[in-house]
Amino acid sequence: MDFFKCEGLNKHKGDFILKDISFSFPKGRVVGLIGMNGVGKTTLIRSILGSYGIDKAAGDSGEIWLDGRNYKTDQKEYRQGLGFILQENPFSNNMKVMEVGEVYGYYYKGFDMNRFVSFLEEYEIYPKEQLSQLSAGQSLRMQLAFARSHPVKLFVLDEPAGNLDVNFRDYFYDCIREMVETEESSVIISSHLVTELEHIADDILWLGRDENVTTVRYFGDIDSFRDSYRIIEGSSDETAAIPDQKVIMYYVEKKHETADEERS
Repeated sequence: MDFFKCEGLNKHKGDFILKDISFSFPKGRVVGLIGMNGVGKTTLIRSILGSYGIDKAAGDSGEIWLDGRNYKTDQKEYRQGLGFILQENPFSNNMKVMEVGEVYGYYYKGFDMNRFVSFLEEYEIYPKEQLSQLSAGQSLRMQLAFARSHPVKLFVLDEPAGNLDVNFRDYFYDCIREMVETEESSVIISSHLVTELEHIADDILWLGRDENVTTVRYFGDIDSFRDSYRIIEGSSDETAAIPDQKVIMYYVEKKHETADEERS
């Protein structure tokens, strides 16, 4: 049985749909989730975390498992195994940092308050600071401290590096490798830049959007991805339906590119 498996996930958000998203991987893997802004990476991550309800009337369907636990039928056990770092602070802004551990730690079996305090000190987060006063980078570091303070099977990270200062970013990537080095945990980390993931990702899940439908363009090991695609900066036809999104890069199959060069 796969450690993590997403099978045939269809998720509707208004007119947008994640369609037939399927991928799986064993323990001890870092999976880089890539795709341009607006492709639906956060929607997939929220679905994996169980943050979105399942609207069968809208056509939502599919299954997700983590270490044999189903995200619908084994919700409590499934969520116990998740650690997360999100772009938006998931905790109440009315709380102080220390209260995050005291209140939310209760819901996670094996949560270690002393470990949480130790990480806060290491990440230079003042325990009595109000969450509403934290910078974006401080909020991410606080979430990392919380996630590393209880037993986690799958760390789910939503574009965390963008708001981290350069010095901490390198340390953060080292933390990711440390999280999986025992091969007891895995990581899904999203980014719109594959170059950010080159040194830490084992596998790449690339989402592509065509009008209002997002599908999997590629899933496999990062070396095979590099062999098959190259990065092009600028815009592409697939973003024509997303005029408000800043296009950072897209990917071109190398075999197609070679054929075009031969024809010219």
